Amino acid sequence: MSLLKPSDDPSTDIGNGLTEKVAWSITSYLISGALLGALAGWGVDHLLGTSFVVGIGLVVGKALTLYYVWLRYGTH
Repeated sequence: MSLLKPSDDPSTDIGNGLTEKVAWSITSYLISGALLGALAGWGVDHLLGTSFVVGIGLVVGKALTLYYVWLRYGTH
């Protein structure tokens, strides 16, 4: 029987001090940022009757998400 709390379990350490919870958090940020950027681009495309803004929204959403993740987790 282990007396460690689940968050203190060393088996969830994936290297460089990142826990599994942080890794899943970063992954969800990256996916949701790209999806929200693409959704915003699709909305602008729908309003303007174009078809290229969705790609721009995807790239901008991913770039902003990468910057946010770097600020939150990479500057410690």
